[in-house]
Amino acid sequence: MKTPRPSKGSLRGFHRWFAITGFLVLITVVGIFGYKVYQGFNPPSGETGEGTGEVRTVQVLEGLTAGDVAELLEREGIIDSSWTFVARLRMQGAAGEIKPGTYEFRVGEDADEIIAALREGGTAVDLARVTLPEGLCIDQAADRLREAELVDADNYVELANSPDAFELPALAGTAIEPESLEGLLFPETYLLPDEGNAETLIAEQLKTFSQKTAELPWESSSELGVSPYQVVIIASLIEKEARIPEERAKVSAVIYNRLEEGMTLGIDATVRYALKKWTGSLTQSDLAVDSPYNTRVEMGLPPGPIASPGLAALEAALQPEEVDYLYYVLQDEAGHHFFTASYDEFLQAKENAP
Repeated sequence: MKTPRPSKGSLRGFHRWFAITGFLVLITVVGIFGYKVYQGFNPPSGETGEGTGEVRTVQVLEGLTAGDVAELLEREGIIDSSWTFVARLRMQGAAGEIKPGTYEFRVGEDADEIIAALREGGTAVDLARVTLPEGLCIDQAADRLREAELVDADNYVELANSPDAFELPALAGTAIEPESLEGLLFPETYLLPDEGNAETLIAEQLKTFSQKTAELPWESSSELGVSPYQVVIIASLIEKEARIPEERAKVSAVIYNRLEEGMTLGIDATVRYALKKWTGSLTQSDLAVDSPYNTRVEMGLPPGPIASPGLAALEAALQPEEVDYLYYVLQDEAGHHFFTASYDEFLQAKENAP
């Protein structure tokens, strides 16, 4: 039995209905966008002018974009909408003319007055540079800060172990609830004002993590059989184990292969993290330490990252090389490893290891 074909008239009616509906949707979207723009340049009474009189101090650092500055002003309650403020900046050609410095603005101050001040420049900010490289854990980063005398290192450790005090990155759009900020404090060079504090630095590190990792293929984690947060844990292991860039994806493969085979990871860097023993040889008693971070003894991944991984290590954790390796042995002082799937080859390479 043949299904009757719709008549040409009904098809024309459907096309007409579809076109009218699409046009109405377009008009609605344009209307909403136009209203937002109108609000940005013609804010309701009370959003510009004298403001509340409450003065707040903000520091605009070198390198901040117009969007960064607008978000800063919104967080401080000086403006109501960062979106409309950026639109106003661009309309006036001021988006690229913001000068760094310390500024004092009233809550609700006229947007044009704020823009004029940002173009003119505020009080100069004395900045100190601190570099926190890949592979440092919270305690090691604190030691660097203590040596540089930039922020209170003890306060840095305390806050880094208080994740509820900060807005955390969402990995693959999923909220995480870590016990500490270990692994999420992105390694980078930061510029800090003289009066900068540990809270400011940590917030900047978390923000940098979100920005730097936004384009990573986090969705690959499910295919690899781990959560996005476990990817960060694996990346921290890779960061500590791989010194040669081209070996990162191989080390990543070994980790995933051993997890799949139900083997312990046997990564000594996790033992050092458990003991806070960063240098010197590990003794047999060290290697037998009772800790969930001892991957010589405990199955699976440690409960959290052991260091701050860089972008390359995170990429390797999400894209392991397709090899069957289960073992690797250090070959030379430069950091090259011998990789193999054979236990016998592993033992032989271990005997010849430096």
